[in-house]
Amino acid sequence: MKFKLSKLCFLIAIIISSQLIHSQEHSNLIYKQTILTSAQWQSLFPNRAGLSSSHPQGYTTDFFSYNNFIQACSEMANYLVKIRRKEGVNGELITITKKNSPIVYNYSQVDPTWYANTTPETIINIDFADFINTSNSVNNIRELGAFLANISKETTGGWQTPVGGGSLGDYAKWGLYFVYELGYNATNSAGAYSQVSVEYPADPTKGYYGRGPIQLSWNYNYGQFSKFLYNDKNVLLNNPDLVQQDGVLAFKSAIWFWMMPQWPKPSCHQVMHDLWEPIIGEYTMNKMYLKGFAHTNNIINGGLECRSWSSSAYTLKVALRSDLYKYYLGILGLNSNQIAAEDSGQYTTTCFQDTSNAMQDYLSANVLSSNTFDLDHLVFSPNPVQEYLKINYKKNIDQIIIYGLDGKEIQKTVIQKSNFELNVTCLEKGIYLVKIMSNEESAVFRILKN
Repeated sequence: MKFKLSKLCFLIAIIISSQLIHSQEHSNLIYKQTILTSAQWQSLFPNRAGLSSSHPQGYTTDFFSYNNFIQACSEMANYLVKIRRKEGVNGELITITKKNSPIVYNYSQVDPTWYANTTPETIINIDFADFINTSNSVNNIRELGAFLANISKETTGGWQTPVGGGSLGDYAKWGLYFVYELGYNATNSAGAYSQVSVEYPADPTKGYYGRGPIQLSWNYNYGQFSKFLYNDKNVLLNNPDLVQQDGVLAFKSAIWFWMMPQWPKPSCHQVMHDLWEPIIGEYTMNKMYLKGFAHTNNIINGGLECRSWSSSAYTLKVALRSDLYKYYLGILGLNSNQIAAEDSGQYTTTCFQDTSNAMQDYLSANVLSSNTFDLDHLVFSPNPVQEYLKINYKKNIDQIIIYGLDGKEIQKTVIQKSNFELNVTCLEKGIYLVKIMSNEESAVFRILKN
């Protein structure tokens, strides 16, 4: 009887777990349908691929449909990424967990010496369910506006001015028109966008040109996305055309690129939620120390559009991305003051202003890392700091540990307070890692001691 009861309890636990997973996925789906409705989608993108009978790339069904976007969001919400780094140690270990199954697999490999090294780890958790779906509703709108602006710009075929010379809305309505990069197709692209890579080798008979909303390009991106999604890099390395044949997969490629940091770049999601912080003195261009939409431009196509040497043909696209972003923010409900704030104070929407004020390549993904920490309720200041670092959190903090960049512990303070002033006067001038622990939660961030 006990054995039967145990089996019954186990079965009930499985059913409850399945219901909880379904409930979580359903709530994510409902939220995304609330922040952007089907009616808005139809209005914003009336010229999507496949809606007209004579699409230049031959699409006859709604490839970039609202339902395909929502389905991609819902299915990608099943992925949880853990990035483990050790300061000063080469490599990072990245694991992928699928929430609705016991599957966990390595996304990146490290040398055996990485495991043996005793340097404390910095852990960054990336929950793909957080795509336009965090606890900060305004930042969710900002992130969605940024995502729409970039995919609109990437799929209009490269027009430099609004179609018909009209308003921003006129230009935006041609977003999601082209599915893949102009000038390429399956028969003429062998070797296109192929780079020598031991880990993600290109098939010389395939072309890795831009496909999908974000125009996924290059063999190493197809390989990484394939490894992420299928735990098999060869699925898309062998058949990159799948991205232009399946609308849901195309949107998944865009969400993956948006959410996944590629060291030393942060992710677009991280910069739109103010989770990336440059190290003081690391960059020579002031724009790198500003926040906001401009960083998504720098991450996606910064090498061409955001550098001091970028040509006017490319810097014009910077202005167009910025205009589209602000246009979408208005559609999504932000007021004029909120939109104006995107280009004031610490925020900017343009990655290029002039040759003396542009953006640079990222040198370190200095992202505030967390392990189940509620980042919206963690405040620390000032940074740079001279004497006392003020730390506030919604729960009691158990201990604060300071590490040098070599990973060695310098100072440990045990406390039981939610508000605390940490004395750092004993530290030499330089950069340090600060780890905050609260029960099983932890967060790591950098400080500069002056």
